[in-house]
Amino acid sequence: MIRAGRRRSIAVIGLVAALAGCAAPLNPKLASYDGTTGYRYHNLAADAGGDELFVILAFSGGGTRAAAFSFGVLEGLRAVTYTAPGSSQRRLLDDVDVISSVSGGSFTAAYYALFGEAAFDRFGKAFLYRNIQGELIARALAPWNWPRLASPDFSRIDLAAELYDREVFEGATFHALVERGRRPYVILNATDMTLGARFEFTQDQFDLLCSNLSGVALGRAVTASSAFPILLSPLTLRNYAAEGCGYRQPLWLTNALRPGNPVRRAALVRDLWSYQEHKGDRPFVHLLDGGLSDNIGLRGPYVALSGQDSAWSVYSLVNAGKIRRVLVITANAKTGRDPNWDERRTPPGIVDAIGLVTTGPMGNYSFETVQLIADHFQALARDAQNARDCGALLQRECPNTTLPAVPVAAQFHAVELSFDGVTGDEKLRRCLEGLATSFSLPDAQVTLLRQVARHLLMGSAEFRATMRQIDPGWVPPDAPIDPAVRKEACGL
Repeated sequence: MIRAGRRRSIAVIGLVAALAGCAAPLNPKLASYDGTTGYRYHNLAADAGGDELFVILAFSGGGTRAAAFSFGVLEGLRAVTYTAPGSSQRRLLDDVDVISSVSGGSFTAAYYALFGEAAFDRFGKAFLYRNIQGELIARALAPWNWPRLASPDFSRIDLAAELYDREVFEGATFHALVERGRRPYVILNATDMTLGARFEFTQDQFDLLCSNLSGVALGRAVTASSAFPILLSPLTLRNYAAEGCGYRQPLWLTNALRPGNPVRRAALVRDLWSYQEHKGDRPFVHLLDGGLSDNIGLRGPYVALSGQDSAWSVYSLVNAGKIRRVLVITANAKTGRDPNWDERRTPPGIVDAIGLVTTGPMGNYSFETVQLIADHFQALARDAQNARDCGALLQRECPNTTLPAVPVAAQFHAVELSFDGVTGDEKLRRCLEGLATSFSLPDAQVTLLRQVARHLLMGSAEFRATMRQIDPGWVPPDAPIDPAVRKEACGL
């Protein structure tokens, strides 16, 4: 009787668990499109300092390693104070307008967007110093989850999403970010498997699916952004476009779809429009790790910085004279190669090979994105100077001529923080590059990553030059690396 009772209990638990897998759609339908409400850049208030200094952060992928490294950057920005002309002392962290992230970096970005200042006290316990990977494995091995995993409507990624949603983000949805109503505007990036292109969790993107992002759990979005292939199955969204929601192309999308766009930009826009244009053939959207299409999270900001075919075009704000200085800081916890590969006759294994083919080419692509943005702003500066020179010449020859306004050229600064910046200490650099990209690291390694991020930020020549242009009297705060932590984390 006891055994029969246990069997019945297990059966009931299994049935309940299986039914739980058939929950409401991950992304609810949008009742009616209006193009204004929801989680959009323009619905989030700027800091008291306004937009004159526009700061964008980009957080790369790389598991807990990336999350800890990007969190260290936030801690560093929090410690940076300066005095801008005509203002009192302020923190650079309060100037951050946009955070674009992928994979492991999305945990940090989403958590800070949700909890703000409280994140500095809570994120360590909630995620960084936690064996998230072990908890995921335990859930997968738990017998009460087996019936759910056997269901076609439930998979490994759903287990991960449940854990992140309940244990890390406390059930919050994007509605909480709308309610919070202040920047930074966080763009969590995944990859659309069909298109091989970026898919961002913003209402402007979800409008194309006739879906309401406000009802989507933050934990689910982070799961999609970090759904590394093989380890996790894709996360699936519903595309309600065929059912209709009264969607109308916003002006930025209409302009972007006009003939004559450069080929690369035209392809990006066609990908966006495909959710509507091919709505009958695309009732579902399958998402994987955002690092597969943009391992550093900079492609979206690049589009916004270099043109008007973006829902949050920084280019337009620069042209309107609202932004005078743009600072882009990338936290790139890129995967290093095993420094001992070439010392062994045995070739690297399948795990190493997968890591190389999925992150190597994208790492080079990410570096080129940083350069593209810098080149774009240099071109704008040259155009503005040429306009001033031509205007001065014309004014001398034809003093009565009325000249058009000279285009505004914002000053652009790019700061890339990566383990390559650890110079003069090759052993430490090799240790950092060799740290696992799993979702579990020893406490000392997490602490070391945070300290290294702050150390690299304060020691960056580009960052120091930028801050001294803003505030000539600025002095970087100390950001030492604790030798005891270094020794415990790396054995050095």
